[in-house]
Amino acid sequence: MTHRERVRAAVRGEPTDRIPADYYGTPEATKKYVEELHLKDEKDLIAFLDVDVVRAYPGPGKVNVSREKEFLKHVDSPSEVRRILEDIPPLDDLVDNTPIVQTRKTYPDHAIMIYGPGSIFLSVNSFFGYETALMHHAARPDIIEELVKCSVEYALKEIDKLHRDIGNAADIVSLEDDYGTQNSLYISRDMFVRFYKPAFTKVIAHLKQYGYLVQFHSCGAVSQIIPDFIEMGVDVLDPVQVRATGMEIESLAAKFKGRICFHGGLDTQNLLPYGTPEEVAREVERIISLFGTTGAFIAPSQFFLPDIPTANLLAMYRAKRTP
Repeated sequence: MTHRERVRAAVRGEPTDRIPADYYGTPEATKKYVEELHLKDEKDLIAFLDVDVVRAYPGPGKVNVSREKEFLKHVDSPSEVRRILEDIPPLDDLVDNTPIVQTRKTYPDHAIMIYGPGSIFLSVNSFFGYETALMHHAARPDIIEELVKCSVEYALKEIDKLHRDIGNAADIVSLEDDYGTQNSLYISRDMFVRFYKPAFTKVIAHLKQYGYLVQFHSCGAVSQIIPDFIEMGVDVLDPVQVRATGMEIESLAAKFKGRICFHGGLDTQNLLPYGTPEEVAREVERIISLFGTTGAFIAPSQFFLPDIPTANLLAMYRAKRTP
């Protein structure tokens, strides 16, 4: 199987020749590994580790839009929220998707992952400030609902532009919106279901009409809303932050194996920075024993950071990828 075929099959729960693997690290971590392994660049590192996924990013457009921090903090009506959010240049002036197409040409046999218009809750918190945003969910739901509605309308336009520009150059679109802390959700499940689940259901359906697989990124303890992610149409949950409450890999496999694919179960909080290479290899073996070669990835629970030894990086990616 090619890398691309392997990833697409694994995400869909279909048979594969081996479990897919993914690498993603901070620039500092990647630089460290490239230097210590005597490689030329990140492209060499991807080949050396034999991973299946490559990330692609758009370029800047002709116009740059910046706003003050918490620029909606003192807005007091839904109509004012809409007026301010609609005051932006056309999408074609803001984003250049050409680099994504170029990445596909560079990596014809890899699965390409891109980042989509999915940071709705994070945008709410950024635009109002965390304290005001969280209070508005309870005291001014009309304002939150209007912002979410505007966000969805804009996201659908972004998706249309994305498909016009890149076609099927990307395989997976990752929506990034954090709902979990180390021990619980930021907001109640009832609030998630009221404000965000319907919004993402629309966004994900629009992505899928163009044939994209959908990953949903949320750090932390989100096991309570994984059934909602599944109902929204999410194909892949990223990450599996295994040290967060309720995110133990055995429990997730028992409850959700075959219903959603899990991306990232190698612990970056303790195992990878402080464990031994032997412990890392055993954890890879354990994940494969739970999932087989489909429905999961060998990937870190967060970005690789420079404190993760190169020996543990190698142990993770050199471990056997079949049962």
